[in-house]
Amino acid sequence: MSYSLTYFMIASFTIGAIIGFIGYSSRFCTMAGIRNLILLRHKEMFTGIIGILVGGLIGFSTLSFINPTVFQNFPIFLKTKLFTKISKILLIFIGSLGLGIISTYVDGCPFRMHVKAGSGNLDSVIYLIGFYIGIIYFILFLEEIVISIFSF
Repeated sequence: MSYSLTYFMIASFTIGAIIGFIGYSSRFCTMAGIRNLILLRHKEMFTGIIGILVGGLIGFSTLSFINPTVFQNFPIFLKTKLFTKISKILLIFIGSLGLGIISTYVDGCPFRMHVKAGSGNLDSVIYLIGFYIGIIYFILFLEEIVISIFSF
């Protein structure tokens, strides 16, 4: 095992523990943030969503600036030549709609389900098993079908 892999593992564990602690203590949920903003006009949880978007933008931009090829082999970018802009938008919309509907029925978003599963909630573990099986199923069986349907 090389030193860079060891440092990467330690950094990943540390960052994951920090994010897990913040998620557990803040009770943050993206769905609750949008729900509270629309129904109750409470903006507190919605500012967390804005924080996630800004943090992701800064992190992605920083890593791309440091090493422009860092995301070249990232799985979501591997088949971009097959996608058109319209098919990407439709795929994102269909996936987001499905995830949103299912998450609404189980009363939580995937982030919150990870936090609840980490604290021992069996219902959340079952949700996450289905969540990851759905991702694997889509990648193995449905991705090419959906791409061929929506490639205009």
